Amino acid sequence: MRFSFFATSTTLKKLYAPEMSKVLLAGGFNGYWNFGDILMLQGAVRWHLGRKESAVVSIHELGRVQDAQYLRQLPVVLGTEDFVFFSADSGDTASTKARELGLEPVSPTRLRGAARLHVYGGGYFNGRWGDGMLALVESLLHAWLPGHYVLSGLQVGPEFASRLAAHAHQWQPLLLGCRDPESVQALVEHGAPALLSGDDALEELDRAAGEASRQEPRPKVPGRFALHMNLSTYAYTDPGVDPDSLPPPAATMNEQLQALRSHFGEAAAPVVLNAYIDERPVVEDSLAAMRKTAFTEHFPQADVVDLVGLLFQGRLSQAVERIRECEALVASSYHVTLLGKVSGVPSHLFAFNEYYRQKKAGLAESETSLKDFLEGGLPSSVERGGAYIEEQRRLRREWLSRLEASLAQPVANVNWVSRAATWLEEVRAELRQEKQLRAEETHATRSALEELQARHHALLARCEAGEARVRELEQQLAHRDAEGTALRGELHGVRELLASKEFELECSTRREEELRASYEALLTTEPPLRHRLVDDLNDRLIKSAGGQRAHRAIKHLVRVTVGRGK
Repeated sequence: MRFSFFATSTTLKKLYAPEMSKVLLAGGFNGYWNFGDILMLQGAVRWHLGRKESAVVSIHELGRVQDAQYLRQLPVVLGTEDFVFFSADSGDTASTKARELGLEPVSPTRLRGAARLHVYGGGYFNGRWGDGMLALVESLLHAWLPGHYVLSGLQVGPEFASRLAAHAHQWQPLLLGCRDPESVQALVEHGAPALLSGDDALEELDRAAGEASRQEPRPKVPGRFALHMNLSTYAYTDPGVDPDSLPPPAATMNEQLQALRSHFGEAAAPVVLNAYIDERPVVEDSLAAMRKTAFTEHFPQADVVDLVGLLFQGRLSQAVERIRECEALVASSYHVTLLGKVSGVPSHLFAFNEYYRQKKAGLAESETSLKDFLEGGLPSSVERGGAYIEEQRRLRREWLSRLEASLAQPVANVNWVSRAATWLEEVRAELRQEKQLRAEETHATRSALEELQARHHALLARCEAGEARVRELEQQLAHRDAEGTALRGELHGVRELLASKEFELECSTRREEELRASYEALLTTEPPLRHRLVDDLNDRLIKSAGGQRAHRAIKHLVRVTVGRGK
């Protein structure tokens, strides 16, 4: 992974000035506003400024810079005016954004003067974030070529210890300090000369506690406790474990809330500590947890203290005052728990995975669950916490003395030729790697092209067959259209003939009805025709024969033959 670096023109003048000494700080804070990360950076800045360094330069992720106003606010919050902004974005994306913010690229070949790299603390050297952070540190080492290189306040996951030990063997830092014994042991087992350094935020926490002690002490409020919650996935699962295979974080936290209510009572009004300001949905600190859990059902009354906001304003001592009102503090944050211990309040760190179990062990907490902590006796917890803090203060004094002695050693004069040679060698290695990647991509592209060509030919053959079939169907359709036209003409003629026949039938039917009606009329109004004929024949016979006797004979004959009486 290759990074590009940018800075303001003011900072670049210091970086390029051979007469100025400078220290570059890289660690937990890269622009993500986490309470503990900010504290550790503030502590490192204050300590190096106390050594009268010409420039204390902090590393910051370029993608976290919103606008020019953000750049103007950084020195107010973090205590230094010099920053180097890094980006792993390829192409012109980072350069374009840097220009819009008024930043210029850092040229490694122009770096001059005594330079130091201090990688301060945090829990980032593990399976989640270790590779990315180590790549950034090694990129800084290549570009910076520091005369002094030190690391302090680290928590190292056992799964990452071999990687960091190999890094230490290659770059030979003057000091490699860890905040917890497990990290030291894991590195030593892999051949790295690790030492206990304590946590880099301890001095800042002690400063806030000292300021609070100068105020009028507030009495403890019965039933009040301080609470910090974190529902983020990294606080509940280990790397490689499917989060869906575990209970949802909100359900796990609800169990803790129920235990707190059972212990402190229904009337308890906790002091909720928010320790993270972040717009990303993957970060769910106390304010988000209050909405997503059954918090308001258990504790309808609560106060909220924004730890990051107080840090911005330099008023962290007010948080200490509020915490000292509480009977206990329970938290999902290492540094919030450490704040509780420094404040002299019984403090408990939730530990739902190995990452937080290691944090808990580093705080010398023996209670494995919230129930054990609440039932084990809070006064004894205060005593153990006080002893732990005193031991940490002693450890820090020794470490800072050792750190001062290491940085006071003469710095090798690394001239621009050696810088350029190292930088060019790095570029050559990257170009060789890039060339190999391009060759692999070319081979893959050629194979894909051949496959596409074969598919193209197959599709072309199918298209030609399809076109032939379409032409055949079109011919059949034309023939059927002609047949259809002839059939439609014949059908039209048949329909016309049928219409004429229907008309003739209709006329015949009307004529038949007329004749029937006439016939029936005749039958009802006139004597039957045969009767009239017989009567007329009778009259004629009588007249012609001249006698009744002939008439009766004919009449008898007619009755017999015609059947008049029927």
